Formats: sequence, C-alpha cells, structure tokens
Amino acid sequence: MIARMLYDLFMPIRALCLALLLLTTAAHPQVIPDSASHTKVGDKMPTVSVQQLSGDTFSLAHESGKVIVVNFWATWCGPCQLEMPQIEKQIWQKYKSSASFAMIAIAREQTQDTIASFQKSHAAYSFPLAYDPDRTTYKLFADSGIPRSYVVDRHGIIVYQSVGYEPNNIDDLDHAIQSALARK
Repeated sequence: MIARMLYDLFMPIRALCLALLLLTTAAHPQVIPDSASHTKVGDKMPTVSVQQLSGDTFSLAHESGKVIVVNFWATWCGPCQLEMPQIEKQIWQKYKSSASFAMIAIAREQTQDTIASFQKSHAAYSFPLAYDPDRTTYKLFADSGIPRSYVVDRHGIIVYQSVGYEPNNIDDLDHAIQSALARK
C-alpha cells in the first residue's frame, strides 16, 4: 500500500522531469555531435560567396583584411529568432561603422522571396541578409545545426564558432570580435 502511494506520488514528478529534459534538449541545439561540424577554431575559413538580399554579392575574398561575422539562420528557427535581435543590438549596431568589420547573415534553405518577406516584417534587422536555398554554402561548414556563428580574423582564420543560441553566446561573440579587431 505504501509502495503504491509512493509510486503514485513520484510518477508525475518523473513525467515532469522527462518533459523538462526533452524541452531543454529541443531548445538547446548545441547538443549536436562534433561530427556535424566541418570546421573548428584555427581552421582557414571556407570560401564564402553569397547573394545578398540587396542584390550585391558578399564575398569573403572581397572582405579580406577585415574581421568578419558569418551567421547561419532560418526564418523557421526559434533559437535564431531569439538570437537575431541580440545580434542587431549588440553586434551589428556596435561594429557596423568600423571599416575593419563585415557581417553577413545567411538564411539556410531559404529563397530570396522568403527572406524579402521576412525582412519586410522584421524591419528592425538592418544587418546584411543573404540566402542559401540549396545549402551550397552551409554544407561547407556543417551537416546540421542553426543558428551557427563564426568570427573570422583579418587573416581568414576562424577564431570563434558556435552552434545554437544561449544568451551568453552574444557576449562570447562580441569578445571574439573585439579580440580579433585588436590583433593585426
């Protein structure tokens, strides 16, 4: 009888713990295996050339000598939607006027029309947007996992990379940019 009462008491707690574990795993995509990533800090940045929503081409080669942030995201990605306002406020607004800085946010598996529609309803995002509908660029970096951010130093070396979104990621991203800008 006591065992049954204890069982009945602990089953809802066990179910709640399991639900929290599943939600935490879904909300924190950085639980992705390392094998999903094709790059690591210290690697030469893969060649990036993408069409921007503005009609211009963003090319890593054209931005040579600058500290560059490359961010992969998607309109349907919840963690991306949490990260984007922080990138706008804490990264883009802080560094956009620096001649030594460039940034591109590349929408994985998204078309120009999808991104144009997104930008119309999210006018507060003023950083450059690009699209990668076939994962042509993304597959150079990883098999899965967004948001995904990179900081590339003036020599084309990855000095920071992250997968997923946690609020402290923005501070880490900012610190990596500052460090890269301070080095020649």
